[in-house]
Amino acid sequence: MEGGSPATRVERQGVLDRLLPLGHWLDAETAQSLDAGQARTRLLCTLIALLGFFFIERIAELPAGIIGVAIVFPLYAIGYSIRVRLSPAPTHARRGLAILMDNLVAGYVASFGGMLAAYVGFNFLTTVGWGLRFGRHYLFLATAVAILGMAWNLAASPYWQDHELFGATIIFGLIASTINASNLLGRIASANRRLAEKMEEVAQLAGQDQLTQLPNRLYFQERLSQILAAAARSGRRVALLLFDIDGFKSVNDTLGHEAGDRLLEEIARRVGRRMREADTFARLGGDEFVVLMEIARDDSDAVSVAEAVLSAVAEIDMYAAQGLRVSASIGIACSDPAMARERIADLLLLGADRAMYEAKRAGKACYRFADESAGTSL
Repeated sequence: MEGGSPATRVERQGVLDRLLPLGHWLDAETAQSLDAGQARTRLLCTLIALLGFFFIERIAELPAGIIGVAIVFPLYAIGYSIRVRLSPAPTHARRGLAILMDNLVAGYVASFGGMLAAYVGFNFLTTVGWGLRFGRHYLFLATAVAILGMAWNLAASPYWQDHELFGATIIFGLIASTINASNLLGRIASANRRLAEKMEEVAQLAGQDQLTQLPNRLYFQERLSQILAAAARSGRRVALLLFDIDGFKSVNDTLGHEAGDRLLEEIARRVGRRMREADTFARLGGDEFVVLMEIARDDSDAVSVAEAVLSAVAEIDMYAAQGLRVSASIGIACSDPAMARERIADLLLLGADRAMYEAKRAGKACYRFADESAGTSL
């Protein structure tokens, strides 16, 4: 039965989360793999330490306390590794025990002095190792434990009382290495954030048309696959409206490509304001645009959007003084449950393209459905 009120338990949990955060400090690796990696490192360090005991034992008799460490710590390291394998999810209790054991045992072994004093070097390995794997919280905690252990040696161990300068140097070294490691962790975290921001920026640019700032063909193709899959699950239909700009070539040929670019930007702004939030409005290239939408009721949903596009483009009079006006010809294709699932995207694009040219043949400034020979003209 847990002690304390629910509020107390929540507060205690909050303190533990701040002291021993269980997520990765870079969000780049799962906590489970981190604990497993630390467990493997511990096993390797234990093997190295045991080999050192074996070497020292050939020269001098090992104290009973060291014999106990040589038995208990390997069992702990093996048990910890098995526990992590069986239950990968990290816990505050397990990590708290580990950070104490890893950083106090080295100090205890070093407390016997002589050649065993060299084992204090493991403190540098464990403090920095905890920090690099788990972040600054663990680096500072591990260093604090190691320093307290070393301070106890200076106060209670005859060997370290005779070598106070050596002990003070170890403490100073722990502090210095922690500061350096902390700065390194900060720089790595900062670089990782900048890299993530750049990657997000590149991903956005990869899916964005640089002229109009609309989604581009690549984004549209991905979005088409997504919306078709969602529509299939919900039983809804999808409408694809493909349109290009009547008179755009005349603007380019008469006034130049810069004027054509300004026209495309204006079309993107005006039509974009008429779109519903759930619709996808993209530029496929040149003067060709597409609107992707789910049909909630019937084809009238697509009709209202097509009429909004026709109206928005027809209102543009940027080059009316030069006798140049533009309009849109729209082809509309709606998904059919009978369509083959693996070809539905290609069929929609092909149907909309054919319907768009049917609209042009009908006099432009109008829309046509892929499965109809007649539509509505503004």
